[in-house]
Amino acid sequence: MAASPKTYLFDLYGVTLKVEGPAQFERVNRVIGEPEKTELFREVYTELRQDLNAGRISEISYWNQVQARVGLLDFDFGEAMVADYVGITEMDEEVRGFIDGLKDQGHRVGVLANIPRGVAERLRDVHGQWLNSLDAVLFSCEIDTAKPDPRAYEVAIEALGVPAGEITFVDDRSVNVEAAREAGMNAIHFTTLDALKERLS
Repeated sequence: MAASPKTYLFDLYGVTLKVEGPAQFERVNRVIGEPEKTELFREVYTELRQDLNAGRISEISYWNQVQARVGLLDFDFGEAMVADYVGITEMDEEVRGFIDGLKDQGHRVGVLANIPRGVAERLRDVHGQWLNSLDAVLFSCEIDTAKPDPRAYEVAIEALGVPAGEITFVDDRSVNVEAAREAGMNAIHFTTLDALKERLS
């Protein structure tokens, strides 16, 4: 007898899509060209990211605010965005294959990702066919809220159409995992694909 269909909700960056870690920020920092302001720049760059990801500010507004708060000299916003987004569409093919396998088995699969509009556009251009095969695609910039805000999980639960307790959420950030548990989901902190498979077996 076949197993009952289950519902899974995956993060993208750090789970399904590869991340570069410090290299991403360092590229942007070189564009800025003011190494003496690196620490303040890093702080503001990170702090304002939540508003950018949630679609509360545009990318131009984001960089304007970063420049003003850090006291940066004029720089090319377009060049900074290019540096910020290098390599953002690289998929972890093993994880993608695992997710495709879940779909092939009849399970429901969605993604919930914190990303700004520029990244969302690039992902749809490169991975649109794959994203369209999923049951729910929730980008923070399009739902006006970002993890770990409880509203992000509420939107995901509604989009997947099942009770929170029937959703298995997978994310590489512990703060997002804890928030998912508070929302009633079964949540797994992603480290490696092998570890995930073991948790789900």
